[in-house]
Amino acid sequence: MGSDHSNDDDGRVIRFRPRMGTSPRRHWAKTGAAPNYSPVPDLAKYECPESDDEYRHRMIVNAVALIFTSVLIFAGVWLANNMHA
Repeated sequence: MGSDHSNDDDGRVIRFRPRMGTSPRRHWAKTGAAPNYSPVPDLAKYECPESDDEYRHRMIVNAVALIFTSVLIFAGVWLANNMHA
């Protein structure tokens, strides 16, 4: 039986050329610094130092999220194990 597709279309590879002459990764490796490709101005003027209260709050929220995720995983495993019973 014959194939509907011609053999010329099988295995066709389209090669894409990079837009830049060199890869940005190679350029970063040479200079040791990441290039500044951002279309927005520097946002450093909006940064403020983090206080101890903010750090503590963030760590508490992370701990609560970890506990919640652990309980969710435990409940899923328990439910999967009890489905066959």
